[in-house]
Amino acid sequence: MREIGEQFHNSKDLAVALSIEASELLEPFLWKGNEDANPDKLKNELADVLMYALLLADKHGLDVKEIVEDKMKLNNEKYPVEKDKGTAKKYNEL
Repeated sequence: MREIGEQFHNSKDLAVALSIEASELLEPFLWKGNEDANPDKLKNELADVLMYALLLADKHGLDVKEIVEDKMKLNNEKYPVEKDKGTAKKYNEL
């Protein structure tokens, strides 16, 4: 995923950009119903979020598939279905 300008992609700036873009992901939903976002605007904002997330993962040599699977396993341990289903309690309150 190397690109022109990579020298400006330090971890802090990538994380900041990711946070900003994640906030902009809310814009297509502003003043609309839950599922009424303009699909083109949503697509563009989501692409920005994904690009910065992938650049940050690449910068640190992280395998995206592996870290997502690891996080899902951790969530399954923290929120076991038999205890968590039908409740909004935090994992440490189950």
